[in-house]
Amino acid sequence: MPQPNLIQSKLTWRFMLQDAKKRTEQMLKVDPDWQLAKVISRQLEFMEECTRGERSPTPEEAGRITIGPIGAKNFEESDPEYAQWLGELEYAFRVTWSRLP
Repeated sequence: MPQPNLIQSKLTWRFMLQDAKKRTEQMLKVDPDWQLAKVISRQLEFMEECTRGERSPTPEEAGRITIGPIGAKNFEESDPEYAQWLGELEYAFRVTWSRLP
C-alpha cells in the first residue's frame, strides 16, 4: 500500500526544504568539494526562489529539478530520511504545488 505524501501544505514543504538545506549544508561542511551535495544545494535554492512569496513554479522550472532520483540513487541506504525528503520536495514542487493549501 503506498504511503501518503508527507507534504500536505506549502508550509510543510517550506519546513522540509529548510531541513533539507541544513542537512545539505552539513554535508558540504564535511566536504566542500562534494559535487553531488553542491548540485542538491543549488536545486534546493532554485526551488526556494521559484516559490518565494505566493509564486508558483512554471512547468519549465519544475522540469529542471532532479533531486528526487538523486536522493533515491545516492542516499536511500545511507540516509533514507534525507532521500525521502528530496523525493517529497521534488514531487510537491513538480506535481502538487498548485493544489497545496
